[in-house]
Parts: sequence; structure tokens; C-alpha cells
Amino acid sequence: MATRINHFIHRSRVSPPVKPVLGTSFNAADVHVHDLSASQPRILAASSFWYGILGGLVVKVTNAALSTKITIRICADAQGDTVIIPDTEADLVAGITTATTKTATYRIDLPVEQPVAKGDANFYVFAKVDAGTPNFDSSIITWME
Repeated sequence: MATRINHFIHRSRVSPPVKPVLGTSFNAADVHVHDLSASQPRILAASSFWYGILGGLVVKVTNAALSTKITIRICADAQGDTVIIPDTEADLVAGITTATTKTATYRIDLPVEQPVAKGDANFYVFAKVDAGTPNFDSSIITWME
């Protein structure tokens, strides 16, 4: 009899109360921090690793009248030096009734590991735009185990 393999799909949504203001270059302050271990039981030791498959990323910006493209970078550290997903550009798509609220979607499909420190497995999503200074409203990472 064949072995059945199940995947569990999880999500991490970040929408900070104070929205970072994006510019045309990366800035360590313009980041969304995703703890992908937050939905997992807190049984991981400080010396262990989080393993998963990053599935996709959806980013939303507001006040984005001048912005037409957004570039993201996902890192394993807050400084943005340990790059997991290199710079990836996407078109921003405006809402039907609100032209200044825009969204971009990325498909990742990459197995990754992240050291677990103090019970969390943080991934850092940095962003920049081609023009303007929109607010980095929210981001959603989906991942599978």
C-alpha cells in the first residue's frame, strides 16, 4: 500500500499599527517580521531549526498613487544581510475603486530552514518601490510543513 503524504498549510499575516513608509531603496526600518513558528507548539529548543516550504507572499501598500512596481527581499536576520529570497520585483495592481491601494503577489515554493532563537523563527520581509512613498500596509506569507 502506498504511503499517503499530507501537507499542512499555514499563514503568517503582519499588519503593523504603524505602517512603514517605503522608498526607492531598502531600509532596515521598512520591514515586516513574520514568526512562522507562531502557529506551532512551543517545543522547539533554542538550538533547533524551523523547517518548511515557503509557498507565497502577498503584499499590500496604501497611498501608492505613484508606485507601479514593488521589490521584496526576504531575510533571516533583522539587518537584511542573510538573504533567503533575493530581490524580486512585481507589478503593483490597484483596487477597482481605490487606485491608491495596491497589491502584489509572489510565488516562492522553496524549502528553507531557519534557526529558532528564543522560541521563534522570524523571517524579515523588506520592500522598496519604483516611485513614491507608499505605506507598507500588510504582508501574508503562506507556508507548508
